[in-house]
Amino acid sequence: MRDDNPRNDTSADRAVQARANLVSALRECCDLADGVEHFEGNELLEVLAYIDGLRFVMAESSQLLAGVVRGFEG
Repeated sequence: MRDDNPRNDTSADRAVQARANLVSALRECCDLADGVEHFEGNELLEVLAYIDGLRFVMAESSQLLAGVVRGFEG
């Protein structure tokens, strides 16, 4: 039986986007490890600020994705 509830499509779309955002942010974190290891001064501060932005994206995306997986709208 097909579910024609548009709310479910929206939740599915949001889950797909949240998953893509989370995967992308996690991959970027891995790429930034070398910068944290080797940079100094302003370059290091720029990397740390960027990581802080990624932290926000990861928190928001993981919470939304977990909510959809559990059956709640995020």
